Amino acid sequence: MIEQGTILTQTLAVAIALLAAPLFLDLAVSIAGNLPGARRHGAKGGRTIRMAVVVPAHNEQELIARTVRSLLAAVKATPAADGEALAEIPVFVVAHNCSDATATAAEAAGARVLELKNPRLLGKGAALRFGFQTAQMTGANAFLVVDADSVASANLIEATRTALEAGADATQCRYELEPVTGRPFRPLARLRVMAFRGINVFRARGRANLGFSAGLFGNGFAVTAETLERAPFSADSIVEDLEYHIRLVAAGMRVQWVEEAYVRAPLSAPGSAQATQEARWEGGRFHVATRATGRLLTAVLHGNWQAAEMLAEVWSLPLSRGIIALLLTLLLPVHWLHVFALACSAIAAMYVFGSALMGDEPWLDLAAMIAAPLHILWKAAITPLVLRQTRKRAEWARTRREARQP
Repeated sequence: MIEQGTILTQTLAVAIALLAAPLFLDLAVSIAGNLPGARRHGAKGGRTIRMAVVVPAHNEQELIARTVRSLLAAVKATPAADGEALAEIPVFVVAHNCSDATATAAEAAGARVLELKNPRLLGKGAALRFGFQTAQMTGANAFLVVDADSVASANLIEATRTALEAGADATQCRYELEPVTGRPFRPLARLRVMAFRGINVFRARGRANLGFSAGLFGNGFAVTAETLERAPFSADSIVEDLEYHIRLVAAGMRVQWVEEAYVRAPLSAPGSAQATQEARWEGGRFHVATRATGRLLTAVLHGNWQAAEMLAEVWSLPLSRGIIALLLTLLLPVHWLHVFALACSAIAAMYVFGSALMGDEPWLDLAAMIAAPLHILWKAAITPLVLRQTRKRAEWARTRREARQP
C-alpha cells in the first residue's frame, strides 16, 4: 500500500510539473529576451511595399469612427516612398454581418467600406480574407490589420512599412489595453491591463529579441501578399491569430516585432462580458493547440527550432492557472516538486515585475497585485465556461467594453 501510494504521489507530481512547465519555460525565454543587451533580430533585404489597412468589424458603430480617424491620421503622417507626397494607403473597413450602423459610421469617418453579409461565414477570418483579396485587387501587396475598437499610434503605418520593406514576412506592433486612469484605485482593472501587457508586449519582445517569432495578436499585425501565398490565411477558429501564427512558424517564417508603434483597445466590461471573452480565448487556444501539436512536432523533427518554442507557447497555461498548479504542489510531499515550484515562482515574480515596469505607472501596477488572489479564484470559477468554449464554432461575437468616447 505504501509503495502504491508513493507511485501515485510521484505520478501526480510529474503531471503537475508537465502541466506547468511550458508556461514557465516560455516566461523564462521572455525574461532572458528582455534583459539588457539582448540582441534584436531584424529582417534583411529590400523591396517595395504598397500598404493597405484592413479593419474587420462586426457591430462596432460605437467606436469605428474613432478607429478610422486614428488610422487616417497615421496615413497622413506616413511619407510616400519618394518623400515628396502623402502615401496612398487605403483604409478598408469590412462590415461583416453587421446589424447596426457600422458601415455608415465608417464611411462618414473616411474609410472605404466593404460589406460582407453571409450568415454562413461566422468568424473574423472570413472578414480578413475578404479584406485582403479586395485590397490586393487595388494594387496593395501588404496588409495591416487593426481591430475596429482600437486607436493606432501616428507612426504605426510607417514603422510597419519600414519593417516589411526590410524583408519581414509579417510584423506585430505593441498591442495594449487603454490605461486605467483616475480615481478610485481599481486593482482588478489594473491587473488585467498589466497581464495583457505581459502577454502581448513583454513576452513578444523577449521572444523576438532572442530570434524567435514575436507572435500575432489579431490587432496591429501585418502580412505581405507573398507571405499569404506561402501560407494562405485559412484560419477560422476563435483564436484565428494564434492559428495563423502556428501556420507561419511551421512554414519556417517569423513575425518581426515593431517596438516603436502601438494599437490600444478598451477593456472589456467586467462581469459576464469579461468572463465570456476570456473563456473564448482560453477555450480557443486549447482547441487550436490540440490540432496543431502534430504539425509543430513534425516541423521540429525537420530542424525547425522556432516550432519548438511555438509548442511551449501554445501549451502555456494562463499565468493565474499556472499559479494554481504551483499551489497544488504544496499538497504533495515531493521534495523535487517543491524545488521546481520555487524556481517557477521566482520566474513568475520576475515576469510580473518586468511587465509592471513597462507601464506608465509601474508602482500602481505592482500595488494592484493585492487583487491577484481574487483574480485566481475567478479564473478557477470560469473553468466550466472555458471547457464549453473548446467545442464551439468560431462565431464572431462582439464583446461589451468599458465606456469610451467615440
